[in-house]
Formats: sequence, C-alpha cells, structure tokens
Amino acid sequence: IKKLITFTILSLLLLSGCGEKENVEDQVVSSDGTSQTMPKFNLKTTEGKDITIVVTKQGWKFEGFEDKVILLNFFGTWCPPCIAEVPHLLNIRKKLEKDFEILAVDVGKRGGGLNTQDELDAFILEHDISYPIVTAADNAQLFGAVRELNPSGSIPFMVLFNKKGEYVQKYIGMQPEEMLFKDISSTINMQ
Repeated sequence: IKKLITFTILSLLLLSGCGEKENVEDQVVSSDGTSQTMPKFNLKTTEGKDITIVVTKQGWKFEGFEDKVILLNFFGTWCPPCIAEVPHLLNIRKKLEKDFEILAVDVGKRGGGLNTQDELDAFILEHDISYPIVTAADNAQLFGAVRELNPSGSIPFMVLFNKKGEYVQKYIGMQPEEMLFKDISSTINMQ
C-alpha cells in the first residue's frame, strides 16, 4: 500500500506539470488589446545584482541574460518539493550553462511577508545554490504576470522561455530532472 501511495503521488506531481502551450504575453496586455502599460520588473539578486525583465508583445526580455534560455523558478524556502528540486536544477544548469540560466524567484514566507537577506543567504548556503535568486517587492507582481498559467498559485512553479524571450512551457509541481533537461535542451537546440 505504501508503494502504491508513493507511486500515485509521484504520478500526480508528474502530470500536474503538463499543459498546452499558452500565450503568456496576452496575460499582461490590457483587455482591450492595447499595450500601454507593458510590465517592467526591477529585481535584485541576493548578491545585490540588479535584474530587469521587460515584457513586450514580442516576448520577455531578461536584461543581462541575453541569448540564454531562461527558466523562471517560483519557489518557497519552506516548500519540500521546491527544496527537493534544487539538486536537479543545479545538475541541469551545470550541463547547459553556456545557453541556459535559472532565475529563481522567492515567493516569501509561508504565512506571508518576505524572507530576510540572512534567511535567503542561509538557504543558499545550506543547499549550495549557484543560480541567481531574486528577492524584491516586484516578485509578487512578476508572479501575477504569469498567474493565469498557474491559477492555483501552487509551487514549485516554473516557466520556460526560449532565447528570444518567447514562452515555451510551464511546470507546476515537482518535475523529473530528465524531462526538464530534455525540454530545456530541445529549446536550446531550436534556436
């Protein structure tokens, strides 16, 4: 029975990340189709580096990460599946570092509020994380810009963009490393 329950849970986690290709850009364009207020997100990494993301009808521009496939990874330091994915994400990043970057977005504390710099530094050290983690008031707005892809607000939640900043795929729940690696590699090779 224990094995059956474990298999069922793992199957549900795997299937929850599958989905049809959707148009992320339409979600940040006003309902009348105008683009008067295209979002711009000003983020700061835990190391103090500024990262700007500009959303246009042509795609998402990740300033400082040009010509890279980007995986936006919305996570919580308190979330067991988010923590369990860290080694897999590190493996993928190491294998594909020339053409790929993970941009991890801290969603804050479970009960609300932001993590402190010290809390994030301890989390990074404990899990040996080498990819950038952003923490800023804009994190919530960034999550809101892709909210229609994840109406439940579940984490881990990841969004894959190609080198042109075009939406490729979403992932809700913990994902197998092999599947993520295949999807990211295919996205890199499509360019």
